[in-house]
Amino acid sequence: MTRARRTFWVFAALGIPTLAVAWSWYGLAMFEAESEQGKALSAGTTMAGFGELMGIPPLVLAHAIGLAILLPLGFRGWRGTGLVLGVAAVAAASLVGIGVAQLLWEGQLFEHGINHSHWVP
Repeated sequence: MTRARRTFWVFAALGIPTLAVAWSWYGLAMFEAESEQGKALSAGTTMAGFGELMGIPPLVLAHAIGLAILLPLGFRGWRGTGLVLGVAAVAAASLVGIGVAQLLWEGQLFEHGINHSHWVP
């Protein structure tokens, strides 16, 4: 196995915990917006947009960095097939990250936010 291929698989494996943290951070940002909405309304403001502003950019950045690392390594290791492997590795790590975050947020990862109907302040 060439050095580029080994390095590719090391970074692909590191992408799993990285994207699990990124998805969990997204859930935390959305939960924060949801839980602070009552206080914000009392103060005459809102938490609208806070979860998106604090949760989505780190998530997008984590995916972009993963692609920026894996696509060149994949190309060096396998040429055209390596590009497909790079995208597939990031997608697989993201799916695992969603699964981990869903476990941490008790299946509510995509339910958090200021319009969450189950929250009782």
